[in-house]
Amino acid sequence: MTVASALVRLPSSSPHTKFVPVPVPTFVPKVGDVGNVGDLDDGITVALGQTPAFQFERGGYTLSGITVDARTGHPLGGISVWVTLPPVLGRPTAPALRSVSTLDGTFAFLHLAAGAYNLAAARYYILNGQQFIYPEVVRSDVRVPLSPHVALQLALQPQIAPGQRSASMGVARNLIMLDLSGIYAESWFDDPALQGYARNMRELASSGARAVNLVAPYGWHPADQYALLSGSYPAWRVYDPWPYGVAWGRPDGIDIPFWYNADPAALTFGQESLFDVARAYGMSTAALGGPQYALSDVSTRGVQTAQVGLTFDSASWLATAQRLIETMANNPNGFVFYSELDPPFGSAAASGAAPDAPGGAYARAMQADDELVDLLRNWLASQHLLSQTLLLVTASEAQINETVYDNYYGMGPDGRGSSLHVPFVLAGEGVRPGAVDAQIVSSFAIAATALRGLCLPAPASSRAQTLTILFDNHCP
Repeated sequence: MTVASALVRLPSSSPHTKFVPVPVPTFVPKVGDVGNVGDLDDGITVALGQTPAFQFERGGYTLSGITVDARTGHPLGGISVWVTLPPVLGRPTAPALRSVSTLDGTFAFLHLAAGAYNLAAARYYILNGQQFIYPEVVRSDVRVPLSPHVALQLALQPQIAPGQRSASMGVARNLIMLDLSGIYAESWFDDPALQGYARNMRELASSGARAVNLVAPYGWHPADQYALLSGSYPAWRVYDPWPYGVAWGRPDGIDIPFWYNADPAALTFGQESLFDVARAYGMSTAALGGPQYALSDVSTRGVQTAQVGLTFDSASWLATAQRLIETMANNPNGFVFYSELDPPFGSAAASGAAPDAPGGAYARAMQADDELVDLLRNWLASQHLLSQTLLLVTASEAQINETVYDNYYGMGPDGRGSSLHVPFVLAGEGVRPGAVDAQIVSSFAIAATALRGLCLPAPASSRAQTLTILFDNHCP
């Protein structure tokens, strides 16, 4: 496998920032669970560096403009801007291109083909001490080439950042989210063949609360990680109905036809994420990525990040997680820490073994996750942080191994259904012990529920209701 080198910011006891080159694996395209021309799923088989079809065509044009404050008219820098083709029934959509406006507000996309485009722009972090964030705006009336007499302007409405948190009795100060890559809920709680591999997770669930029918809309990691952290798929990226004209929200009320179609190295939120909400209230934020996907598919602008190496190692993960948490622990407003737990395990499809085979690769990976949950809890207790911290364990990638066992990956072999029974366990201050939410809910609810545990508002574009049944605390 070829690797690229990335500069990753690591925590350090030194007052000087260290930038350490870390090998990052080249993204390997996957074959999806829904077939199309050539048996490749256009929404999944996207390699690093792939150029959208609408770029670099003969007679290419430049699309440039400026981002401004709608109230004052002043230029805005640091605004993320996306350009994409409107979706067309019967035709696969192309990856979006992303740019960031300069300090004078200008942005540009080069070598575009003539045609109609969608533009979106947003900034959900505070820049240079400005106390405003800028919720997303979308324009769908942009034609290339632009008229020579037209100056393209994206005007964003300022929104005052909320400021610091107010301390409340019975409300946790911190939040830790552990994302179990590809672990499905039945293996933790309902599969008798795997009960011995889940002792710590089951104990955590018994001390806290649990949702038993959490449904992931699709099952592909970057798209579902987006949904986990923002509460929705991106508003600027509508679903792609090709090649199946399945109506939005059918057949199970979840947006199953959505195919992300984007370069995993360039994915950035166009919507507010839980990181953005936390930072707006003065909280510290950090994220620790696994070896399979770069953290660029998380909203990490302004978030302290680190990435594990080419192979997941439990000891290294724990040490890095501890260092990141230590850098944030003294913030009186608290912190939010997100991390993937991604121990390797082989494909059940390749081995011919069922995913729940006792002693198999899946079971061993599951046990490694279970042990890390316990080690992290013990360390938090030793640092006097456990009683102040909500611990949320879930999975963004839904169910793994890309097999048809139990119809449990993506849309399944018949092109219908969803990735069912994603694990969701929440424990800590303000959580109702033994509470169980048994209704069928979308994983879009995760971001809103996580922030409800901190008595903070849900991200702006969250689509699902908070699972309030899980809480004892009363937010003002």
